[in-house]
This record gives sequence, C-alpha cells and structure tokens, in this order.
Amino acid sequence: MSAAFDRDALLDAFDSIGRAAAGAGAKLQIAVYGGSALMLASNFRFATEDVDVSKLEYPLPDWLDHATAEIAARNGWDPNWFNDQVAFHLSPLADHAADHLEFGTFPRDGTTPGLEVSVPSAAYLLALKLKAFRVTDPVRGETERLDILNLMKVVGISGAEEAIALLGRYFPVSAASPEKQRFLLKNMDLEGGADAPEYPR
Repeated sequence: MSAAFDRDALLDAFDSIGRAAAGAGAKLQIAVYGGSALMLASNFRFATEDVDVSKLEYPLPDWLDHATAEIAARNGWDPNWFNDQVAFHLSPLADHAADHLEFGTFPRDGTTPGLEVSVPSAAYLLALKLKAFRVTDPVRGETERLDILNLMKVVGISGAEEAIALLGRYFPVSAASPEKQRFLLKNMDLEGGADAPEYPR
C-alpha cells in the first residue's frame, strides 16, 4: 500500500511542481479529484495516498516527470502518486467552469506561479463517488462511506432517490440502472459523519 500523506505535504508538493513549471517557463492547469480534492477543500478528509488529476498530455514534459519523481523519492511516496487514471471516469457532461472551483496557484511564496489547481464542486464529486461506490471495499470502504455521507450533507441530500437523481445529472447511463447504488444507499450506516461538514471549507 502507498504511504499516506496529509494536506500540508500535498501543498508542499504542489509548491515544488509550481516552482518546477515556472522554472521551465511552463504553466500547468489541473483539476484534482477524489480523496486529494476532499483533503484540500473539505474539513472532513485528512489523508490520501495519491493525487488523481485531470488528463495530462503525454509524454510528460521532462520538468514534470523529474519534479514528481523527486517529490516521491523525498517523501517515500509511490512513484505514481501523481496520476491521471481518474480521467477515464470523468463525466463528459461536467462543465469546467460550472462544476469546478478554483483552489489556488503554486508556489505559494509570491513568486511566479507555474501551477493552477481547481477542485470539483461538491455535487460533481459526490456523483463521482456514487458512480464508483466502493463502500464495500475491505480496505477503503469506511473512508468512502464517510466521504459520501459528508458530501451528501454538504449538498443537502438525505435519501437514496435524491442521490440517484444527482448521479443522473452527470452519469445518466449509471443512473438508468442504479440497483447497486440504491441498495447500498438504503443500507448504508449513517453514523460517524462530521457534525458540520464543509466543502469548500
């Protein structure tokens, strides 16, 4: 299993990537998804094991390849800690402007920024979580359950049918056959969420 890291470590890593981009005369714009987005923008997720980002251009530029490898080596992280594997699962119906929030530019020291980061809206992130619905995963299931529970509170959804309707906004094919989501939502433990979940915080 990959080494987990916290928000401060991720922000420091983004500073390094932003610095490397600026040094190469480049500007990288990414959206961050999954647990890393929650860790950055919420008050209820505190660790992750990788960073799921929007589609990258391949081959990666040398400066980015070197920067992410150096960050991994320095921190003892998995070499693939920064990856765009989530891109395959994103919704073609999601609009970048309407369904994403600007998070920040990096580095944070006032020098020339080389990295711009955005995160999905709470509604879009919840839809992504509902599509995957990994609450029965023996390793990550409890974390996934709490993420979904807290995002439902943020969005103002309390029942399975409302959640499935939200899923349909972004993933109509999944919402057309939502038996798994309906069953898991109706039988999901509703205890243990944050008292006052925020996204963005």
